[in-house]
Amino acid sequence: MVLLGEERYTFAFGTGQEVENAVGEGTLDEQKVIHQLVHTLSYGDAISGEVLALQRVYRERGYESEIFSLHTHPKLEGASKPIENFPQDFSGEVVLHYSLGSPLNELYRKLHTATRSIIYHNLTPSFWFEGVNPRIVDDIRAGEKELPELLHLSDRVIADSHFNADELRPHGVSPIVLPLTIDPERWDHEPNLGIASLLQSSPGPQLLHVGRFAPNKCLEDIVRSFYFFRHYIAPESRLWLVGISIDTELYAFSIRHMVEQLGLRDAVEFPGCMADSELRALYENADLYLCMSEHEGFCLPVIEAMHFGLPVVAYSSSALPETVGSGGVLVKEKEPAHLAALYEELIENSGLREEVISAGRARVQQFSYSTFAKNVEDVFFSRQKAVSVGEQEGEDRDACCA
Repeated sequence: MVLLGEERYTFAFGTGQEVENAVGEGTLDEQKVIHQLVHTLSYGDAISGEVLALQRVYRERGYESEIFSLHTHPKLEGASKPIENFPQDFSGEVVLHYSLGSPLNELYRKLHTATRSIIYHNLTPSFWFEGVNPRIVDDIRAGEKELPELLHLSDRVIADSHFNADELRPHGVSPIVLPLTIDPERWDHEPNLGIASLLQSSPGPQLLHVGRFAPNKCLEDIVRSFYFFRHYIAPESRLWLVGISIDTELYAFSIRHMVEQLGLRDAVEFPGCMADSELRALYENADLYLCMSEHEGFCLPVIEAMHFGLPVVAYSSSALPETVGSGGVLVKEKEPAHLAALYEELIENSGLREEVISAGRARVQQFSYSTFAKNVEDVFFSRQKAVSVGEQEGEDRDACCA
C-alpha cells in the first residue's frame, strides 16, 4: 500500500480482498425450475448482466430457467417473457432482483407455493433524486417501505456486496453475499475499429467514466478534476462520459452546462448508450478510468475497466472500497487539483502504472465467470450451511481503505 499527500490517496493493491463464498441453507435438487423476476432487462447494466449470468448457470446445471420482466431493451428482445406469462400456482424457485418499488413485488408476495429468493441490489437513497425526478423518489420510497416484508417472507436473502448485506441486517436477516461477475460472453465481440482508431490517433490522454447519469455518481466531481487536468497538465486530453440519462435528464443537463461554463465543450464526449464493441474499444484504448460516485451497491464498471487493463481511480465510498479491493487507487478526498496531479502520475509513471494494471488484472480473477458459477452452486445447490470466508479467517474486508 502506498499513501500520497497525507493519506489523500490509497493505492489499494497489495492488501487482497476475499470474495465471499456463501452457502445457502436450501437445496433445489428436488426441483428443476428456477425463474427470475426483474423490473427491466436492460442492455449493458450490472443487474441485467447478473440476471443473464444466473440463467446461464442454472441452465448449465440442467434447470429450466426463464426471465420475466416488465420491460426489456430492444437489443434483448426474446431474452425475457412478459410478466403476465408467469405460471400460475408456481412451485419451483423464484428469484426477485430487488432495487426499487415495482409491481413485481406484489407478484413475488403472492407466490406462496414457491421457494422465494430475493437478491438485493441496493436502494440509492431518495434524497439524491429530489429536484431531479419525483417519480424516482416515489419509487425508491415505495421500495424502502416494501423491503422489510419481502425480506421476511423470503426463503433465501442474497446481496451482491457486503455493503448491501450490511444494509439488510438491521431488518433481522442474515444475507448471503453473491458478488457480480465479468461475463466473458458479453465481450466476445471485436472492439469497434473506428472508436479504437480515434483514441489511438488522439495526441492527449483519454479519461473514461461509464454509468448512467445519476446524481449519486457525482459526475460534476469528475468534470472539475478534468478541468484542472486539461488546463494545467494535459491540454489535449479528452474525457468520455458514457451512459444514458433516461429519467435523469435534469441532472444530465446540469453536467453539460458545467462543461460549457468551464470551456470544455470540445474536450468532453457524451456518446450516450454504446454497443459492447464500442465500449470495449474505449476500455482498451483509454488511459484512465474514473469513478467519483458517493453511493454504489457494487459498481461493475470498475471491474470491467480492470479486466481490460485500465487503471482505476475511485472515491472511497459505499461499496467501492470492497469492489476495487486490491486492484486500483482509492481517493479519500476530491480536491480537483490534487486529483489532476494523481491522474498525471498514473499516466506518466510507467512503473506505478504497470503495478496498478497488474493488481487490477489479479483482482478481476475473483469475479471470473467460473468463480461466479461456483458461488451460485454453493448458494443455491449446496446442502451445507453458509460460511463467510473473510469472516471465518477474521479478515478486515475494508482493509484496503486503511
